[in-house]
Amino acid sequence: MSKSRLLILLVAIFAGGAAFFLVASSEDDAAPVIAAVPKQEGPKMTRVLIAKDDVAQGAVLTEDMTSWIKYPERDVPSFYVTEDNKEFVKALPEMRARRRLHANEPIMASNTVRHGQRGMLASIMTEGMRAVTVGVSAAQTSGGFVLPGDRVDVFATGVDPNDPENATGTWLVFSNIRVLAVDQVANPTDETSAIVGRTVTLEMPPHQVQSFLQTRARHSVTLVLRSLFETDMPQPVDQTTPDQVVVIRYGQG
Repeated sequence: MSKSRLLILLVAIFAGGAAFFLVASSEDDAAPVIAAVPKQEGPKMTRVLIAKDDVAQGAVLTEDMTSWIKYPERDVPSFYVTEDNKEFVKALPEMRARRRLHANEPIMASNTVRHGQRGMLASIMTEGMRAVTVGVSAAQTSGGFVLPGDRVDVFATGVDPNDPENATGTWLVFSNIRVLAVDQVANPTDETSAIVGRTVTLEMPPHQVQSFLQTRARHSVTLVLRSLFETDMPQPVDQTTPDQVVVIRYGQG
């Protein structure tokens, strides 16, 4: 082999080694760099009180009617009830729904009413009905056993407007009337067996209010308790006729 060929071979070997070295170096430089990124924490959460299912207007808010959902604390409106509102949550069994609540709707002070608060009685009334009161004694309320939520028949005792001789008698004036409250009690507890009150608040349709007030002014009114097991109850019936109402108003026979 001539010297020139040997020189060319050596140069080729050297060039190949240099190329290999360069390729190996570039692969090392291209190795991925893994940097430690600090873990980001999510927003702070709190629990918000909601209605578990639909709640009827006037219904007592028992524990099984409510639930808690997690909510970002920074986004919670000030009027929502959170787990920090311990006083509100503690008083929940004394509250009623001021209006119909829908499932998953937040429970707030604006859609609930506590016993004794303004609007409490109105919240348990049937839509379109009116509340009227009558002074009574224990003898006129079945010995005090007429309680809120019961149904009664209203009888009047006095000069019978249907008797041409103006004889004293007793007659049915209204039937199947709902009792809203006795004195200031509208939500008796399980331990309440009787309430001897001085006033009873009744729920009536608007067209019956006038004749009831006339009867109350002219006669002695007695509330007769209806059976709890009368499941097929008729709607409240006004037993007076327009002519009889006029007679009661003016006290004529």
